[in-house]
Amino acid sequence: MKIQSFPPIINKDSKILILGTMPGNESLIKNEYYAHPNNHFWDIIFRCLIDDYPKFNRVQETETYQRKVELLQKNKIALWDILKYCDRKGNLDKDIRNEVENDFNAFFHENEQISFVIFNGKKAFNYFITSFKHIIENKHIRTVTLNSTSSTNHNNVFSILSEWNTEIKKALIGEY
Repeated sequence: MKIQSFPPIINKDSKILILGTMPGNESLIKNEYYAHPNNHFWDIIFRCLIDDYPKFNRVQETETYQRKVELLQKNKIALWDILKYCDRKGNLDKDIRNEVENDFNAFFHENEQISFVIFNGKKAFNYFITSFKHIIENKHIRTVTLNSTSSTNHNNVFSILSEWNTEIKKALIGEY
């Protein structure tokens, strides 16, 4: 089935870009990034960016999409996916075929303030680096590849949270 990703969430203040691969089926249906209730992305982001966020709140159940977007923008974080189009049967990155990447040459030309890229999983990194390594090198953009926030990632969610928290905090204070 041919699917299309969303436009980026970005504003003129964004310094950090988080890149996934392609929205999952639930996200495509709801027209929201990371909409699957078992994806840990928003739970991790809220806990990384709000120190006293209630530990038992599930972000998917308690926060609006608008609030999620506002939190990213307030913290100078942009969000996008590597792929613009692809064929995918099911929900998994391993099932992606006939992929077409977003135009990162134009994106980084229009958004020169981006100085750090976080890849949400190895698949996102692999897609990006295959076609766009020159952008990272030419613009001296720092990168880090983190464990995927997908519910199909069987690593411990607390260690994923710790990893994301460490790297986001470093990026926010410019420690790279």
